[in-house]
Amino acid sequence: MKFAQASIALSLTAAAGLSGFTALTATPAEATTRCTGGTLLGRYALKSNLNNKYIRAGIGSDAAVGATSSRIGGNKSWETFDIYDLGNRNGLNGGTYALRSTQDPNRWVSVASNKALQLKRGCTTNSRNRLFMADKVGNTLQLQSLSNRQWVIQRSNNMLQANAPTAGGNVPKALQYRMIRVSAGSGSGSNSTPPSNQQQVNLNGWLKGNNKGVYSAQRSGNNFQMKGFLNSKPFNLITGTIQGNIINASWKNFCNNSTGSLKLRIDRNRLVKVGGNPGFNTSWTPTQKPASISSRPDCNDARNLNGTWRGNNGGTYVVRQTGSIVSWNGRGGNFKNIFIGQRQGNTVSGLWQDTAGSQTQNSGRLTFKVVNGSRLVRVSHTGSLGNSNWTR
Repeated sequence: MKFAQASIALSLTAAAGLSGFTALTATPAEATTRCTGGTLLGRYALKSNLNNKYIRAGIGSDAAVGATSSRIGGNKSWETFDIYDLGNRNGLNGGTYALRSTQDPNRWVSVASNKALQLKRGCTTNSRNRLFMADKVGNTLQLQSLSNRQWVIQRSNNMLQANAPTAGGNVPKALQYRMIRVSAGSGSGSNSTPPSNQQQVNLNGWLKGNNKGVYSAQRSGNNFQMKGFLNSKPFNLITGTIQGNIINASWKNFCNNSTGSLKLRIDRNRLVKVGGNPGFNTSWTPTQKPASISSRPDCNDARNLNGTWRGNNGGTYVVRQTGSIVSWNGRGGNFKNIFIGQRQGNTVSGLWQDTAGSQTQNSGRLTFKVVNGSRLVRVSHTGSLGNSNWTR
């Protein structure tokens, strides 16, 4: 017998305790500020860490921006930029910057439709393709376009484009630009100052909680996650999205199925908790990777399947067990499916269904076995199911 999609979806919702949908409403238009109304941080030249050339604006008929100059042409030249801080104005997050050409003060560094950086006339807080978020370690800068959330990268022709999906991991030199101060700005005495030379918190590294645990942090574009470890054993997972210097996230304990919300602020050399449910820590700072860690939680209960699992052929599966009822919500690539079944001992049997929206819905039965609480192994199935086993 084939279940209707709505039937299994409702069953999954009931088993997982999910809430209903929230309607979206339009927000009123925000006020606009000219970029020159921001705080002038100073006049800077930028130098590529890839080819050791200075960034030059106004190249060719399309006024492109590229790492092509061997020297700074002077305080006022194609190689210098006035950098303005627009953070905390008209709904913008802190650390939002605009770069104005000193040679042609009517034009600003902008992301064109083909993702190339060019000089364009005019700039306001509504001109999102003129605005950039900045990550800075020492005097090395990485820029992320506010319009498409892509990182500014130097391509093989030495031109700059905002089309790199991530600055994570070992940041390639093609995304690194050294800041060279040419003259001071007007921000003296204000709360808005250039990013300090203090170590910037690494969103692709290890962090230590101020009260408990160490965390492996990973960033991919605007997506962020931290996996917490106690006594070298994983105990929770924090996942969220980055908007400016704010991370809106949720957390889940691997062992007791407790969940909650979390709001973090990226505060130069640390993450600071600014909202959410009670938890162990209120801040996280950079630390070294532990000498040894385990991939398996120590929950003292192999029956507990709650947590996030990964299929051997791809996809992530958020599994929830309530009593003997086991459900999951799986997604990855072009698929999205749900499962609900019943557990007897180490065997779980139930129904799964593809909910990706294709005209021909793929569904069937699935039986899998729980191996040591850390691996799910498919025993039998009907329908086209891509994975044969899942691990935490």
